[in-house]
Amino acid sequence: MNKIITILYGCMRYIFTVLLLILVFACGTKQKHNKPIGECEVYKPKYAQGFSLYRVGDTTVLKVTDPWQFASDVEFNYFLTPNASPDALNEIKIPVTKAVCMSTTHVAFISALDRTFSISGVSGLRHVSDSAVIAMGKENKIVDIGYDTNLSYELVFSLMPDVVFAYGVKGEFSAIEKKLNELGIKVVYFGEYMEDTPLGKAEWIVAMSAFFNEQQRAAEIFEQIEAHYINTAKLLNDIDYKPKVMFNVPYKDTWYLPGTKSYMVKFVTDAGAEYIYPENEGRNSLPMSIEKAYSIAQNADLWLIGNSSKSLADLKNIDPRMSEIPAFENKKIYNSNLRANDYGDDFWESGIVKPDIILKDLIKIFHPELLPKHNLYYYRHLE
Repeated sequence: MNKIITILYGCMRYIFTVLLLILVFACGTKQKHNKPIGECEVYKPKYAQGFSLYRVGDTTVLKVTDPWQFASDVEFNYFLTPNASPDALNEIKIPVTKAVCMSTTHVAFISALDRTFSISGVSGLRHVSDSAVIAMGKENKIVDIGYDTNLSYELVFSLMPDVVFAYGVKGEFSAIEKKLNELGIKVVYFGEYMEDTPLGKAEWIVAMSAFFNEQQRAAEIFEQIEAHYINTAKLLNDIDYKPKVMFNVPYKDTWYLPGTKSYMVKFVTDAGAEYIYPENEGRNSLPMSIEKAYSIAQNADLWLIGNSSKSLADLKNIDPRMSEIPAFENKKIYNSNLRANDYGDDFWESGIVKPDIILKDLIKIFHPELLPKHNLYYYRHLE
């Protein structure tokens, strides 16, 4: 009899899930951005391409698509509900009270929602910049669970998290996901790093908010970020001059230059500058020889980098030829490491939810007369 009841219960759960999906996507065709209709509510991102949110009753469905590079037609549906079954790996009990973050961007989203107390584990705790998380780490309220193949599954299991927020790199996390699932640990992929625009990345705060029942607050936070970004960009309406910008430094005898559809090039163009290498028309960085990149850099008015260099001398130590680039000679080099510690860089953490501040930094660099009172927040001027 018990076996029959178990089978019937499983069938009922399956039927409920199918009906829920039908309701969700039927509802999704009728909604407008962040506007409820009847019992259904949907958030359709204005900038982000990789997620959407649906709500039916007390269940929110987070749909995540193509969350890693070169993914094609990959889709995940996560059911966020107070009544989540512990055995259903795509059902997450909300509000989440114990979360593990595999990326510092996940920490930034949660911190922006004032939910750092919900974080119990982080991959690479020493790389985190958030002061509250660092303090909780010192008190052993947040633990470092290790990295990728060195991930401590026993430690993660001991935390008994409601969810592990993961990121995928060409699907390589799938093996880790499988092991975590075997332990009964639920994994949710976040694909904010795949977005091509600063506002697209920031909008993932709304996706994160669904795990904490903070959708309305997150939408208001994002609307404020969006308004600040757009209003700041309006300062450039009447500019005549657009400096040419070079990116990055050599890494192991190779220099990578971003594509014109990338997030950083979008920042630069929004800040009133011109990318020096429009030939790379994709979103991915293009590897090239130091010699070729060096020749391109000769025509740059400004140079943006993102490494550990704190002075021109540090940059010259990477390769003496750097000192022969005009931007070096003219001291027109800026590094995004002003808020970096020994291991991590806050530009890549809190910057995910502060694209408006990054934009102000870049305008200050490119057109200082437009923001005379702004002090650089993420970037430092190398001297």
